[in-house]
Amino acid sequence: MKLNMRLTKIEKSMMNTYLLLTFSIAWGTELLLILLYRLPLSSSAFLQVLYYIGLGFGCGMAPAYAAFIVERKCHGMMLRSFLRKVIETHSMKRCLGVLLLFGLIQFCACTLQERYTGNSWYLFVLFMPLMIYGGGLEEVGWQGILQPLLQKRFPFLIAVLIEGAVWSIWHLPLWFIPASSQSTYSFAAFTLFCITLGATLAAAHRITKSIWVSVLLHAWSNTVLGGMYTLTSLCSFPNMRTLTISVIQILVVMGLAYLMKTKP
Repeated sequence: MKLNMRLTKIEKSMMNTYLLLTFSIAWGTELLLILLYRLPLSSSAFLQVLYYIGLGFGCGMAPAYAAFIVERKCHGMMLRSFLRKVIETHSMKRCLGVLLLFGLIQFCACTLQERYTGNSWYLFVLFMPLMIYGGGLEEVGWQGILQPLLQKRFPFLIAVLIEGAVWSIWHLPLWFIPASSQSTYSFAAFTLFCITLGATLAAAHRITKSIWVSVLLHAWSNTVLGGMYTLTSLCSFPNMRTLTISVIQILVVMGLAYLMKTKP
């Protein structure tokens, strides 16, 4: 794929529509949650249930909803074809290899900064499916629609930085919801995390051309960071250690993406 190409009219429409929809769905859901927490209408337990339902089916699924609507509108894609695109596998051997390698990279980056929480390791079996629902499925939109379009318009690294920044801003309303984990984070640290993880997921997709690989890697990252290890690196402005680990991770995955790139 050539760099710095102009997007076609359809591609521009896809990008604009996708961004409008994924922000509208997510931010609209989050605005309702913010209002519910500000109004003394329900018990805290009931609000917590509404929060997790809204977070999952509204915010977390917004990129997937937006991706399907865009594909349906611009390409006439039906649900079965859309799901086939998500689970498409060009080389199972390559996909599994990337999952193991990139999963190890993400794990090492986490353990170099965080402490083990003490949770039993068998809980991975429970955490992974939850984190596919609670974050992983976002990649159906970010890697399935936005990242490929950005890569057509910009060099890969620039496209990764743009997508990571957009992804971070997309999460912004969560800082105003008391029950969200983001409300305790530093926005600067979270933005760095989004760019670093976004680079890892984009590199995995560039190598495999399979969306489900990025879905599982996103879920794995959420499982390790927070599920099995602490979140201290996200709670304050990034220190030199965090910056160094993030830069090294980005350089490593970018290098692997260029070395292992799948031929079009």
